[in-house]
Amino acid sequence: MNVLVTFALFMFTALDASAEYRAYQYMVKTNDPFAVATKANSQYIVSTLNPESYKSYHGGQFISVDLLRTWICPGYTGKRQKICDHPYDKGNPAQ
Repeated sequence: MNVLVTFALFMFTALDASAEYRAYQYMVKTNDPFAVATKANSQYIVSTLNPESYKSYHGGQFISVDLLRTWICPGYTGKRQKICDHPYDKGNPAQ
């Protein structure tokens, strides 16, 4: 009987779960002297990868990554869903 009550309690609390993830905005600059002539020198990037992971995944020593801002997004990043916008970018709806 205790197992059944524990299982039922677990199922009711599991239904109320929610997910969230952190988004990062970076200024990415190339450090490769041969790529400077063919690519833009710097660009803004929004990603879910933390700064060290982003740098190692996208170029390692050939790029510099400067963190500009970060925020929390509700939901999850599965199924190639778009990363949510920064809350301050949405503007004030009363204006």
